[in-house]
Amino acid sequence: MPTRVISSDNYADFLAELRALADEKYRRFHSGLVPGEESVCILGVRMPVLRALGKELAAGEPRQFLSVCGDTFYEERMLRAIVTGLIKPKDYEDFLTLADGYLPYVSNWALCDCFCSGLKAVRRWKAPFFEHIAEYLEGDIWAQRVGLVLMLDYYLDDEYIDRVLARVDAVHSEAYYVRMAQAWLLATALAKCPEPSLAYYRGNSLDDFTHNKAVQKALESFRIDEETKNILRALKRS
Repeated sequence: MPTRVISSDNYADFLAELRALADEKYRRFHSGLVPGEESVCILGVRMPVLRALGKELAAGEPRQFLSVCGDTFYEERMLRAIVTGLIKPKDYEDFLTLADGYLPYVSNWALCDCFCSGLKAVRRWKAPFFEHIAEYLEGDIWAQRVGLVLMLDYYLDDEYIDRVLARVDAVHSEAYYVRMAQAWLLATALAKCPEPSLAYYRGNSLDDFTHNKAVQKALESFRIDEETKNILRALKRS
């Protein structure tokens, strides 16, 4: 695999390369998908290109890259997410340092979701990290979304489902992207762990907007059978 080593000496050249890889049509399109991200901060580099670059950076000196990587541009923060997920932690404390270190750079749903899906090392330390995620759920909007999406990606199984649902029920936020993460998690939980999840749909303390969004997402899912969907339709709140 090709490797890339980026340092403070050649970082300006690296940014120039990112600019050269940008696609203006894609920049305009993607800018509309990430509200809250200033369009001037999006260069317009497509995700397959960023993922390929991330792999090259991770094969070189990934921690050095993280030490010099800027945060002016969306693509810089996305590359930071990709590279962080590809680093093999030395131990659990190192893993926590990497995971916690990315949180300040999460400023929209796309960065959050890419970071969470790429953080595969969660599987090595599921039990202790599950306890740590509780701290994210007490943080700001984006920390809460990170916590919810991490549980969606790695903890929707028989061992954790009851605790995940209890945590979802304890999150009460006015933030749209937190509520949507809750709804997405619950719809996915219904597909993976139907019995406890359906019981949760029948009795929860979510606000009406979040509950109805969870119902809507489940009704849109191809992984949920029609019988369950009929039950859900009756659970929608007016």
